[in-house]
Amino acid sequence: MFKPSKLRTAICCACIGLPLSAIAQSDSPEAQEEKNANNVETISVTATRRETSIQEVPYSISAYGGQALAESGVTDFSALARSIPGLVLSDVGRGKNGISSGIIMRGLNLTGGAQEDFAMTTDPVVSVYLGETPLFANLELRDMNRVEVLKGPQSTLYGSGSLGGTMRYIPNKPDFKKFSGNVKADVSTTDHAGDLNHDMELTLNLPISDTFALRGVVTQLENSGYIDSDYIAVLDDNNQPTGEYTNAEDINDEKVTMARLSARWLPTQSTDILLTYNYQKDDVHGSAATSEGLEGYQTAAKLIEQFERETSITSLVIDHDLGFADLTSATSITNNDAESLYDQSYNYGFSSWWGPYYVAYYGYTGGTAPAAEVIGGEKTYTTDTFTQEFRLAGTTDSNIDWLAGLYYNSVDFDAEAYDIVYGLDEAFNITNPLDTDIGYANIQHTEFEDYALFGEVTYYPTDNLSITAGLRYFEQTFYAKQEVLLPACEEFWYTTLGFFTCGDTENAGIDPRGYAAGEDEKDFDDLLYRFNLAYDFDLDTKFYVNISQGFRHGGANGLPTTGIFAESEEYLFFEPDKTTNYEVGIKGNLLDSAVYYSATAFYIDWEDPILLVQSPAGGFPAMINAQEAESKGIEVEVNATLTDTLKLNVGYTYTSAQLTEDFIAPDGSFAGAAGESLPGIPEQTLVSSLIYSQEFGAGMLSAQLGVSYKGEFKTGFDDPSLFYETGFDEISSSTLWNANIRYKQDAWSVSLYAENLFNADDATASDGDGKYIIDEAAGESKAGEQYDIAQLGDQRYRVRPRTVGVSFSYAF
Repeated sequence: MFKPSKLRTAICCACIGLPLSAIAQSDSPEAQEEKNANNVETISVTATRRETSIQEVPYSISAYGGQALAESGVTDFSALARSIPGLVLSDVGRGKNGISSGIIMRGLNLTGGAQEDFAMTTDPVVSVYLGETPLFANLELRDMNRVEVLKGPQSTLYGSGSLGGTMRYIPNKPDFKKFSGNVKADVSTTDHAGDLNHDMELTLNLPISDTFALRGVVTQLENSGYIDSDYIAVLDDNNQPTGEYTNAEDINDEKVTMARLSARWLPTQSTDILLTYNYQKDDVHGSAATSEGLEGYQTAAKLIEQFERETSITSLVIDHDLGFADLTSATSITNNDAESLYDQSYNYGFSSWWGPYYVAYYGYTGGTAPAAEVIGGEKTYTTDTFTQEFRLAGTTDSNIDWLAGLYYNSVDFDAEAYDIVYGLDEAFNITNPLDTDIGYANIQHTEFEDYALFGEVTYYPTDNLSITAGLRYFEQTFYAKQEVLLPACEEFWYTTLGFFTCGDTENAGIDPRGYAAGEDEKDFDDLLYRFNLAYDFDLDTKFYVNISQGFRHGGANGLPTTGIFAESEEYLFFEPDKTTNYEVGIKGNLLDSAVYYSATAFYIDWEDPILLVQSPAGGFPAMINAQEAESKGIEVEVNATLTDTLKLNVGYTYTSAQLTEDFIAPDGSFAGAAGESLPGIPEQTLVSSLIYSQEFGAGMLSAQLGVSYKGEFKTGFDDPSLFYETGFDEISSSTLWNANIRYKQDAWSVSLYAENLFNADDATASDGDGKYIIDEAAGESKAGEQYDIAQLGDQRYRVRPRTVGVSFSYAF
């Protein structure tokens, strides 16, 4: 139903770091393939909610074919992020990125480094979809048809959370034509790891009839750990510290099991029904962080961290041709359950309140101080989501394309966090009113509903000119309740000594757990818009102007506002944030389609940006608003066919993201200066690859050398920011090289590859040196029994060391 333009015949590869010839795959096996003069297949995308070519999309978009992803070894978001210019991942390992994705696009980020283990109570800045289903978890990219990356706000079509952009993972659909499949086995070794890595994958396509087919993929991945610790605390049978330590090697291993099954049915020539179930289980041990002050891949962790997550997604998509328009119904149910154990020993000893209110009073009432300071954080998360969308897309005889839709989304989120200070009850000589040795608990519950009506109209006054206007009106309801418990503190300081309460004063003597809570229900409604003008100068060149908006809902924090850890009442709530994006761009091809290029310049105004912080009095996780920020930059992609056997891909991004007003915290404290760069945003990124392919014997030999560069950045706001000590650090620039050689003959293929070819040990994130490094000459000291290294720095997350492997696959 989409009106074709002259550029339908143009090349539409946007493959940065991936083979050009492999990028182009049709949306379904039966779809017609197109080729340009250089015999490069095009790729169809559905980013505009209707099928079209990537060249016809009048804004910044990249698309990556599933075959190219598989051949390049891109099976998760960490690898994908290194292939996309301008896409930044706050990479803190599979465990923590399983809670908060850490995806950043177009410089939109305010949250300090390494905060991903705290669940956010609003949407991420980049929305992610699996097919038609919105996601809040990073999943394996297996048996993919393509990945679409839409840069800039996309809220008129994709709703809340698409502040900086949208990513869409599009799996392959079942094929009615023939039985087929693929078997893949991958074995690799990582420097400093004690065991091999394994990756097994099986894909099957089973046609039952001409109108019904099944398709499934199952994979199991095991990556060996490479980080060691000499500080693992020994606990006795009662979980009390013995004062002894032992060593553990390769503590950060991980195992992933993933399966997807799809059933496709064509009950009539006009109706296409697709039912899909996706399941993934992650079992991750340890952390991807090392400790500054220790040599090599060493950490000072006293506990081996654990993260387990199960994610299930069920979706039903029905497409029906009404004749005058195409009707789509997309229904999905998502469940995400996770539990984790984090080592908090490192953080507590450097917090301002830990010494004066805890360690200094060990034994004060006859108790015995623990033989060692060991603190663990146990957390559970549950997210249940239901989504329903109806879309109607059509065209008229008067050069008008139109799209209208209805959208409903419901999200229930529950999280519980318990910090266990092993030996605390005995040190205070108390009976803990909650459970043994629990020092802190945080219980969250949120409910979110979103109703939206959206639409876009594109008018073609001439064959070369298109004008698009889009609107999205939504009404949202958000309920949040957060409870904070300080049971040991309350039992000791109030119940035993009668000095002060640790929870809200109104609960003193009523709730012995040191209880404080906050809850609120808010309604939001707004009208978002998009305006786009695109002009085709000729068959090879498109110029466009795009204005679009993004939005995220606000909410509430449950924090104590009275008592010894009282926070300002201004911390109890946070407002929605909103972006308005202005961009101009040009895309096209040169030299008879031997060179494809795209260039975009953008400016984004960010009102009331939301960030996650640790509150100043008690270090509780809280969402707050800054005043205003902006991001501006350029994005350039070039794909060139140098010879019949050699291709070059280059992508470059320059981003300048900064506060435009002084950042004043809710309690009036100074948090950041106007003009200060936003955390986690490198000014420059570059990705490039050189691809060689040549017939060799009876098969095809190909080789690829790729590089990704990410400029230096800071992880928080600089001194004298209120949040300096809990998040500021400087991360140096990073350059990573990858290489692979592949030989394919008939149904067989074998690849030899190296990731992180030159074994860089670059940092990816950090939680800040400010609170860890002390001035011993000035008499500063650390509270509690810590480590035998006086200047042990922060936890610094690092890239995986060089990994060399071999991969075999057989297609049938």
